[in-house]
Amino acid sequence: MAANVNEPKFLASTTQDDLLWRQLKTIPAFRAILRAVEARFYFAVDLPEPTLDVGCGDGHFSQMVFQRKLDAGIDPWWNPLKKAQKSEMYDIALQAMGDRLPFPDGHFASAFSNSVLEHIPDVQPVLNETSRVMQMNGRFLITMPSHNFTNHLGGAAFFERLGLPGAAAWYRDFFNRISRHAHTDSAEIWAERLAQAGFGIERWQYYFSKEALRALELGHVQGIPAAIMHALTGHWIVAPWASSLQRVERWLRPFYNEPFPADGTYLLIVARKKADVPIPVQLPPARPFTIKELETATSAGSVQAVSNQQPIPPEPEIAEIDENLVPDLTPLEDEPTATPSNTNWFNILLGIASLLSAMLGQLALTGDPPNIASGRRWFLYSGLALLVLMWRSRAAKPTLTRRWRLPRLGQIPRQRWFYLLGLLLALLAQRLVNVPGSERPFLALLFWLGGIALGFYAWQDGLFDTSSLFVSRRTVATAVALFVIAVVVRLVNLTENPFMLNGIEASLGLNATQIIQGQLRNPFGTAWLTNPTLLLYLMAIPTRIFGTTVLAVRLISPFVGAATVTATYLIGKRLFGNLTGLLAAVLLLGAHLHVHYSRLGMTNIWDGLLVLLALGLIGIAWKRPSTAPHQRTLWLGAGLFVGLNIYAFTSSRVLPLILLVWFGLTLLLDWQSMRKQGRHLLAAAGMALVVALPLLLFYNNNPTIFMERANALGILSEQTNWLANEAARTGMSQTAVLWQQFWQSALAFNGIPDNSPAYRPLVPLLSFGPAVLMVLGFLLALFRLRQNRYRLLLLWPLLTVIVAGMLVIESPQSHRLVMAAPALALLAAAALVTLGNLILAALQSGADDEKLPDLADWQLSFANWHSVAARASFVLLALVMLFALSDLFFYYGRFPSHNQFADTNTEVAYELAQTLNELEGEWTAYLYGPPILYIDFPTLPFLLTEFEAGANLFNVESAEATLPPAPTANQLFIFLPQREAELAEVQRQFPGGERQQFNGQYASPLFTIYKFQP
Repeated sequence: MAANVNEPKFLASTTQDDLLWRQLKTIPAFRAILRAVEARFYFAVDLPEPTLDVGCGDGHFSQMVFQRKLDAGIDPWWNPLKKAQKSEMYDIALQAMGDRLPFPDGHFASAFSNSVLEHIPDVQPVLNETSRVMQMNGRFLITMPSHNFTNHLGGAAFFERLGLPGAAAWYRDFFNRISRHAHTDSAEIWAERLAQAGFGIERWQYYFSKEALRALELGHVQGIPAAIMHALTGHWIVAPWASSLQRVERWLRPFYNEPFPADGTYLLIVARKKADVPIPVQLPPARPFTIKELETATSAGSVQAVSNQQPIPPEPEIAEIDENLVPDLTPLEDEPTATPSNTNWFNILLGIASLLSAMLGQLALTGDPPNIASGRRWFLYSGLALLVLMWRSRAAKPTLTRRWRLPRLGQIPRQRWFYLLGLLLALLAQRLVNVPGSERPFLALLFWLGGIALGFYAWQDGLFDTSSLFVSRRTVATAVALFVIAVVVRLVNLTENPFMLNGIEASLGLNATQIIQGQLRNPFGTAWLTNPTLLLYLMAIPTRIFGTTVLAVRLISPFVGAATVTATYLIGKRLFGNLTGLLAAVLLLGAHLHVHYSRLGMTNIWDGLLVLLALGLIGIAWKRPSTAPHQRTLWLGAGLFVGLNIYAFTSSRVLPLILLVWFGLTLLLDWQSMRKQGRHLLAAAGMALVVALPLLLFYNNNPTIFMERANALGILSEQTNWLANEAARTGMSQTAVLWQQFWQSALAFNGIPDNSPAYRPLVPLLSFGPAVLMVLGFLLALFRLRQNRYRLLLLWPLLTVIVAGMLVIESPQSHRLVMAAPALALLAAAALVTLGNLILAALQSGADDEKLPDLADWQLSFANWHSVAARASFVLLALVMLFALSDLFFYYGRFPSHNQFADTNTEVAYELAQTLNELEGEWTAYLYGPPILYIDFPTLPFLLTEFEAGANLFNVESAEATLPPAPTANQLFIFLPQREAELAEVQRQFPGGERQQFNGQYASPLFTIYKFQP
């Protein structure tokens, strides 16, 4: 080979390092040793110009070996190919498939493929195509793993020594998967493939010993930091100095210098093109090179390489870091002083007036016809009466003496640097599933979870007091009881109520099936209608166990709904008091809206749980001093759940706006607390970023996906333009239409009918009592806006109504609004407890200094069960239990027969699937459904077990259409009522069959079938 040392871009001509050192300075050690061993072969084998690099990747190997510019390199993957183009190592570097090379016949005098062919499943067309573009007698050098690769793996040998052959086989398969090997074959098999492509083998040998392979095995683990550095900096090795690599070099040098074993784990073949057609298989005896031969050839070639295009910087001197970080944090000192409240009968009248006004408002909204204007007016009167009552019943605010000092500045603790590692793991998690066809979802999930764990560790501040971990048995017992009762309520008759599987459930069920079948392999992407896929991976678990059934697709939701009930109690208890949390949980446990979506195979039930945990933990952390034990842990938990919300559909669009408005209001209303909690808030934001990063990167790479559904359903001019069109149609201003749209959505809980095909119960989303209390709670939260807990509770449903209701067409849709259900329960409970306190205060006849009971903090105990507070609390608890039971009686009693759940097509598809699944024997089915119903309606492909579209299930487009040939003797003809007239012609062609009619809730007949059995 002719060297051209005057061109610095040929990196192999500007260093004194040997092949091992130049590889070690540029790539991870486990790859470096293998590439260094392989590189020596290229100095002993002449590859005349023009030369083709088949699978050039980023061009790194060629840069390390060749002194000259290569004529061409091809690779199917664009990202590494861009680096190859920038390296200027190739005259032409093209993106091309190996079986479709963009070169003329007989063009290249030589070619090589270094550790590439083993990754190609169908490798024969690549060998044939390489032969086509090569000149006769052209030389082809290839390297790849041999059949000894999996046999010599150290991990497999370890399991076999333990007597675990199954684990050994699993490990071999696992290591092959992470290495992306499609082939690990012997020389005999490769000789057959090459002969088929017209190549004859000139010489061949095995190389890389069993011990070297096990060093490579270990290097895969050691290479993880290098992979992280590469993702961050673009360089595998950031300290390419001999002093930092000496230990690794001493470890690997013996494998570099070892003689080539007869049972090596890798295979070198040097072949020549003999013909343009297949030739007889010839495999001469192995003729291995000696180390002396290769060293002589390497020295004669005068090959000198560099490890990177830029000169290696001098080894830096690292100064010692002062690790002292001693914050001087003085806790707040509170000295509350309170004055007793004055009460009288006028307060009682105000409370009654407020409650009656709210009830009259609710009656107006639920009247026939509903009177929206009157309802709003009565709710306004209720709010005014409640405001006056609260002002008259106010107590003097406690005065607080605050003392604090800023902590001294210090160095960043080492612990914080692990956050960068966590970010990198999250980044790598996305990259592992970013290339279609080569996704590794399990490894990506492990990286993501590892990144979250590192982020959590990095942001901890070390203030940890185990003495405050105590949780009372009463609280645990109550939480467990609520969860169990809620699960049982939501599991009852799960497959029959709702009475059919709707299209949304079936579509998501099909996505879960695709996950099981390996067709949907990106947990950090989106699926049907841009639904994030991560939650569908959980739905795939029961589908894997129970198959494609209604039970499987719905089974996760009851447990998520029950967890939401439990979380409502625990968070409500911490924010508003024990009784408030308990009342809210009971209301939510029985609320028919929440029960319904806790029984559907949809991911919408996750929205309420994730938002509750995110905002609830923010509210709890905000109440505590910034130096309280576990304060940072609480904030990191809040950040964790804020980040997880991106993996749910509705909350990922609404929660960011809730947090943005909350942050702005808090800056205005509570700047002092913002300053004190600022460090924790920053840590929570950092935690949220790590959790959300994989999906954020996906949206960044696919910028239209996140807003796709908003653009398809939004009312604004850049979306559907519904707002302008509606204003033109009605003659109203756009502002008036928007205001009307807001009330249409906001009153969905009180009286406006639900438009969602996923529910439509024909009653308000909240029953009368909870609806009245919810409005009072909303007014209460508005009056107490300066309190952070009420601020969060107010913004949650308000912005849900605006973003998921007012700004989209066909509002209200309950499947978008259900995420606000926990907030509505907390609002209603807070209002009920506040009314109870106000009434008790008005009835108090004791001395002025007697302490009034606070119902919010009441807990049942043997010591106080007979007190006034206990009696009042029992009354409130009994009241909400009546509300909950009323909702449950409605849902399990009236709803199954009085609803507009889904539609006629959904019922046809569901009943048809049940009918087809009950058939015995082999059948072919023809659906006379188009243009109304087609066989790809999602309920059919999800539920059908023995029928497959295009195989034994066909659409019949029209009466004139020719029936596809039936692969079975038994034939079934299905007619919708709109096409039942065509049944007579089918009976004429196939006489003697059996006709059967099916009736449904939405149509009678629903469909008709004609069975023909010859």
